[in-house]
Amino acid sequence: MSVFSADARRALLLQALPDLLPMASAYHTGWVVLQLLGVISGLASERAQIVRDLRALARVRPVASVCIAGSADCGLLSVLHEAFGEGVAALDVRIADRSPAPLALCRRYAGAMGFAVTPQVCDLRAPPDPDAPGVDLVLTHSLLSFIAPAERTALLGQLAARLAPAGSLLLYQSVRAQHGAAPLVYAPEQVERMVVASLAAQRTAALHLPLLGEPALEDIVRAFCAAKTTHAVASSDELAAGARAAGLGTVRCEPLPARELLGHRPATPDSLYVKWMLQGQRVG
Repeated sequence: MSVFSADARRALLLQALPDLLPMASAYHTGWVVLQLLGVISGLASERAQIVRDLRALARVRPVASVCIAGSADCGLLSVLHEAFGEGVAALDVRIADRSPAPLALCRRYAGAMGFAVTPQVCDLRAPPDPDAPGVDLVLTHSLLSFIAPAERTALLGQLAARLAPAGSLLLYQSVRAQHGAAPLVYAPEQVERMVVASLAAQRTAALHLPLLGEPALEDIVRAFCAAKTTHAVASSDELAAGARAAGLGTVRCEPLPARELLGHRPATPDSLYVKWMLQGQRVG
């Protein structure tokens, strides 16, 4: 059983890239490539805080089963691995996403690290399998950004339905109070900045990706920017109200310390935001 290592995770993503490219998933391919080039941070800026939150939750109530709801790559799975260490091998870990690309990355990561996962291709807005046992923890990051505002309460209800009695939802989400209702999309000048930054990183010895020529890299970055359309969450009150409407109790909603995000390189087009943690428990 291998312990978590940022270097090992990077090496695994590099090894997975030849298999990821033919899957033609513009968002997931771009997400991996931009992290490897250091253009975006992914979960790196928040990892330590999420690890602390997971360990604190496990001290209050034993965690034997986890569902990761939505996954851009294997990042959130690696955070779970870091938090539980060798104990992750004893967990029933399920990963649910509508795309097979991140599930393949998660399966590859878990196999390389020495533990098992159960991937599930599904729409998280749909009811879960009624015969599947509930889990002790549903863990998700930025999922609400990919869900239209009118559908978020229903989604939170389906996430709560995956929980066993007294199970917990642990959700991380950016709040953009000043953005308004318009979707978050890349403006042309923002796309050009991403392309320039990616090509500059590709020309350095430390970050160069031998598999990709510059025209292919530019195509990947432009396709990622075109694919990444998200919706702002307007307030922490919206998060808390949605959790309560989903039937969760003991709801806590707290901003992540600003120091955790120092130097963060976001993938979302420029806008002011604060990252929040939401925790709620299924009643009964």
